[in-house]
Amino acid sequence: AGLQPAMKKLRAEADEALKAGPFSVMDKKLTPPSGDKHDYMSLGPYWWPDPNKPDGKPYIRRDGRVNPETRTVDTDRLAFGQMTDAAETLALAWYFTNHRPYAAHAAGLLHAWFLDEATRMNPNLQFAQAVPGQNQGRDIGIIDTARLTRIVDTVALLESSDAWTADDHKGIREWCAAYLNWLRTSSHGLGEQKKLNNHGTWYDAQVVSLALFTGQDELARATLEQVKTRRISRQIEPDGRQPQELARTKSLGYSTMNLDGFLRLAAMGEKLGVDLWRYESQDGRSIK
Repeated sequence: AGLQPAMKKLRAEADEALKAGPFSVMDKKLTPPSGDKHDYMSLGPYWWPDPNKPDGKPYIRRDGRVNPETRTVDTDRLAFGQMTDAAETLALAWYFTNHRPYAAHAAGLLHAWFLDEATRMNPNLQFAQAVPGQNQGRDIGIIDTARLTRIVDTVALLESSDAWTADDHKGIREWCAAYLNWLRTSSHGLGEQKKLNNHGTWYDAQVVSLALFTGQDELARATLEQVKTRRISRQIEPDGRQPQELARTKSLGYSTMNLDGFLRLAAMGEKLGVDLWRYESQDGRSIK
């Protein structure tokens, strides 16, 4: 009985999500520099037109202040977030209710974004978080796909439904394997891996999640082991402060966002016997 309010809220949100989408990278108004709308593109959120330049370019940075033009249907970030939220909500509702329309619509949303030839996203993030007048995309744009860790969970919840077929599962695994390969070999991916703040944490979270999903347990295990010294020991002070996140204008939000990444990594570590919950450096740096 104590869970009834939560179930009622979930069902209401799922009923609303039945009206969402479908969403596709083909729907954006702008075309990426590649000329191919199947390529994802977004704009750096904290970059604004320079008032001292006639065309505003190159844009200038105002950390923590989101430029509203980066959150429109011109690019893909908004749609990707809406698709992820709706699919996750529907999959959870299916899991707890066995109401097939929830699973069917969630499957349809994933199909449109990842699988259907006419509407699918290419498995790369070459043009994410571009800055007008400066670049066509940046390695830190890879934070846009932190949501893929939730997509993997969404797929797992749908596996018990006949609305999600073996072919669907094979197709999204192949997409995720291709994207994981891009993360690990592209200049953007290799650049993001080197970041010493939330970007590095969430890069690892994506790699581990996608590696587990595509059957690459050794890669997942090796990445998780490196989290100890490469992330926890370098990003967290003995008293728990995260200096890289405290340097931001929205320091509380970034501190909790980084911690969320660490918690996801620790939870995934449980599956492979890598204990990040209790890891502590010699001078007392730890997730706890």
